Order: sequence, then C-alpha cells, then structure tokens
Amino acid sequence: MRERTLLGGFILLCLLLMAGCTAANISQFDTDDFSKAQKIVVHDAAGREKAVLTEEPDIDEFVEAMDVEGWRLAELPKGLTEAGSLTLWQAETVKAYMEAGDADFWEICTFRFYENGGYLTIDTGLADIEITFAIPQNASDYLQTLIA
Repeated sequence: MRERTLLGGFILLCLLLMAGCTAANISQFDTDDFSKAQKIVVHDAAGREKAVLTEEPDIDEFVEAMDVEGWRLAELPKGLTEAGSLTLWQAETVKAYMEAGDADFWEICTFRFYENGGYLTIDTGLADIEITFAIPQNASDYLQTLIA
C-alpha cells in the first residue's frame, strides 16, 4: 500500500513539475527573453522527433488529456509494440547571478506508450525503475495523435 501511495505521489509530482514553473511566475525577467520553463519532446518508435510542446496551452492540454485519475498500475502485456515516447524536461531555477537564457533543461522522466494497448511505462531514470500503467482509451488516443 505504501508503494502505491509513493508511486502516485511521484506521478503527480512529475505532472505538477510540468505545469508549475513558467516564465510568467518569475517577475524579475522579461518573458520574451526567458526560455520556457518546461517542454515535452515527442518521439516516434524509431526515435524521430515528432513534436516539442513548450507553450503553456499545449502543456495544459497534454496534462488534461492524460487523465491521470484513470491510470492504474498494471503489468505490460507481452507482444505490445512501442509506438513512441515523451520526454519531460524542466528548466533549472534561474539564480540571481545567471543570465535569463542560461538556465539549462534537465530531464524529469520518459513516458513510453504502446500501439493498440492503452499502456504506458514511465522510466524515472533512477536505478532502472520502470512503472507500467493501464491508461484510459482517450489518453492512449491522444498519445497516438502526437506521433501521427
């Protein structure tokens, strides 16, 4: 039970990090000069970049479409083919001594999704931990449109 609670907290943390820090929240910098605080890079199964979501409305749409409340832990069925992946990035916190454009992005986690499956695997990058979820059909359909 504790593992599920921690897992749920981790997933929510990833999604909150995507939606939380934007240039509009950092008043001392001009929003035109400051790079976006988050991005989502979409790749197809062959590793080709298909899209980069950086605009706040696009990221808000992504978060809403993922319907996280409908996710449940599951085992990945055998025979599913990976359709693509999403890598979530966040900009480091801008410090007083840094120029507005000097903030680097760091990878939060990678979501891998599968064809005809309704499954998603999250790779946290920590100690080879991968977590698989069964996701709602509407979330799976949305992910498929991102790589089309």
